Amino acid sequence: MARAFGDVRNDRKNAVTKFCLAMEEHRRTEAGRVRTAREMVDFFFPRADGSADDRLFLHIPPEVRGPIVSGWGVRGAKSAIRDDDDKVRQVVTDALAAGDIDEAIFEEGVTAQTLVDWAPLTDWWSFWRTGKLTGVAIQKALAVGRELGLFDDRWFLLNLEGRGGKLKGTDTLCDTLSKDQIVGWMRKVHESGDGSPAGLVGALGWETVLSKTSQEALLFALDALARKLGLVSQHAMPTEMPGGASDDVAVPDIPGLEPPRLDDVSSVQVPAVAEGALVDARAAMTSSLAEDAGASWPAADGRAAPAQSGTMLSADEAPLSFRDVGADAAKHDKAKAQPPPVPSSRKGGAR
Repeated sequence: MARAFGDVRNDRKNAVTKFCLAMEEHRRTEAGRVRTAREMVDFFFPRADGSADDRLFLHIPPEVRGPIVSGWGVRGAKSAIRDDDDKVRQVVTDALAAGDIDEAIFEEGVTAQTLVDWAPLTDWWSFWRTGKLTGVAIQKALAVGRELGLFDDRWFLLNLEGRGGKLKGTDTLCDTLSKDQIVGWMRKVHESGDGSPAGLVGALGWETVLSKTSQEALLFALDALARKLGLVSQHAMPTEMPGGASDDVAVPDIPGLEPPRLDDVSSVQVPAVAEGALVDARAAMTSSLAEDAGASWPAADGRAAPAQSGTMLSADEAPLSFRDVGADAAKHDKAKAQPPPVPSSRKGGAR
């Protein structure tokens, strides 16, 4: 279906589009200037060796981009509207190389509304997010996102991390508050009786949250918001924390003991008994371990396998216990011939 005249690529009524527009307009102010006009040209219209890669004008329809190009005085009004993508790219490339337009004119010609209307929002986010961000810009982005309903206070606390992931949620908020501020915060929570995420944020004050929370933690939440909104993929642009990850955060796992192996029964130390009794003892231990191992695993359907009943073992088939082993050993020792007594060395002893 052909696009109707006046339609734009990105729906202006959509909250994500409104968010991007607000931040692009803020970027062009003195307080929000995180990316310069030169960086805008280098990102959306990068040039090298006399050629350019157009990442902007090819998304803008002729009836919109034509007046922009002709307004720079580098192309006639009618010709600019008829030009295809390659021609527009070449005209703008030549104009920048000749100095007919500069980065400031480029940014002024492509207004914030035009940029957000037509450029892929994922491209815009990459442009705005790549590089350093000021605290003002981060706070502004989170404030706009919350105002537009892109996240609530529960989501915010769940995605707030500080000190490289050591602190999360309310611990992150308390990390940068004074003792008096924390006491006053808890007093308000107690008075309101609302310990929900909205109650916690409301008691402290959203403005206080933005101004007192570390910029590292706020940036972590902002990157999580971008992933939530689909402005970046789930695995793109990980948040870099100063100092890297720390290995003293989590308690290391305690190594578990290896389960006994049935083929190592021979290494078990048992009292010296007759060879036949030892063989019977090894067989009994092997049978016992095998039965315990089989009984400890659930059946394939997740239910414990019922013990077999109704089958009686004969005396010959019954497993030998350690008590029986000891009794057999005692009988064997008693029946064993005793050595002759050793003659005594004392006087008057047996001659």
